[in-house]
Amino acid sequence: MEEIKIYQKRKKLVKSLILGLYTILLWLLFLGLGIYDRSIALIIFVSIGLLITLYCYFVILKNFIKPKAILTICEDGIIDKSTIPTIGKIDWEDIDSIYSAKVLKKTSIYIKLKDTDKMYSKLPKWKSLFIKLNTPKSADPIMINLQKTEANISDVLDLLKTGLRDYRSAK
Repeated sequence: MEEIKIYQKRKKLVKSLILGLYTILLWLLFLGLGIYDRSIALIIFVSIGLLITLYCYFVILKNFIKPKAILTICEDGIIDKSTIPTIGKIDWEDIDSIYSAKVLKKTSIYIKLKDTDKMYSKLPKWKSLFIKLNTPKSADPIMINLQKTEANISDVLDLLKTGLRDYRSAK
């Protein structure tokens, strides 16, 4: 199987950049309010929110300047960088099944792993904790989000299923 890369599209990131800038301005407004009221709790809370928002904004800005491959499909497996935090490399042998599901009007591709604890052990502790806290108990932790691309979800799902099938037949 030849390597297939799916890249982000700049025009799909413009909305995120505008929303991010708006959010930063709101955080700054609340920070000013906290300083004006001399509320230490509000200043600390808003400062943490502002730092997280700035980090995410700079990631989006960096990806706007130089679009990245958010999904790479190769004969060894998948490299998923479609969400924050990124999962990284997923070997075909670790994948149990691949399916799509619609949640809150957005269709995404989900990957069911044979052993999710193995994936968590490969990740830094903060990433695994973040993923565990943001994943419902009944859902699979790996979700491939293709909203920032022009790729058709059904075509990508077919590519992923074909790669998995080819790996299992060659094994």
